[in-house]
Amino acid sequence: MDWLTNLLRPIENVLGYIIEFFYNWIPSYGIAIILLTITVRIILLPLTISQTKSMAKMQMMQPELKEIQQKYKGDQQRIQQETMEFYKKNNVNPLSGCLPLILQMPVFFALFQLLRDLGVNAFGGGAQTLYKFLWLDLTIKDPFYVLPILMVITMIFSSKLTQTDATKTGMSALLMTYGLPVVFGFISFRMQSGILVYWVTTNIWSIGQQWIVNKMIKKEKDKVEKKKQLSKEAEIISGKEEKIIIKPKKKKRRK
Repeated sequence: MDWLTNLLRPIENVLGYIIEFFYNWIPSYGIAIILLTITVRIILLPLTISQTKSMAKMQMMQPELKEIQQKYKGDQQRIQQETMEFYKKNNVNPLSGCLPLILQMPVFFALFQLLRDLGVNAFGGGAQTLYKFLWLDLTIKDPFYVLPILMVITMIFSSKLTQTDATKTGMSALLMTYGLPVVFGFISFRMQSGILVYWVTTNIWSIGQQWIVNKMIKKEKDKVEKKKQLSKEAEIISGKEEKIIIKPKKKKRRK
């Protein structure tokens, strides 16, 4: 795994500089990691906005996607084919939501490596108190497992907020909403607390972001529904007007 360590070393060095910058400003490595997380999310904001628009568009398309599923019910291959054609026609990439997460993975692993190195240096140089934050030592696991539990809870909330009407039911929805966070929860029990501070902060950011997105989507849906209703009412009125027969006036006879 030396090649991975060497590959991540430049990112680790950049993270170290950023954390030290925030530490010099506010002398707490816990707060420095939280500010680092916010910095990463701000850097990814243009991509996140694009992802958000794509997600909003996909949620608006749920009725059409449901029609495709009903029309080709029982033919999973045809459903997938028609769905991909539908996405292509409407210029939507269903995988765009994964991109911010993928781009964060190198940061996550580099931070893991950085905290591991800090832990070795701390215990070697008697500087354990340097990386204290609340009840935590950021270079080792949470002794009370509060952060792993928080990580699972925030992941579940974040997952539930990103669900659409079409993805709220079924075994896959249960696995994504509850199964995946529980699996990550077990993995995180042995992780350094600093990693989990980063992870929980990211989840909280995602919850707030998705809450705003859902509000925007609801507002847009209400606008679309209102337009449809007005259009429908206009068609009804137009149809009634066409049915009205205007009787011609009788001409008066000349005496």
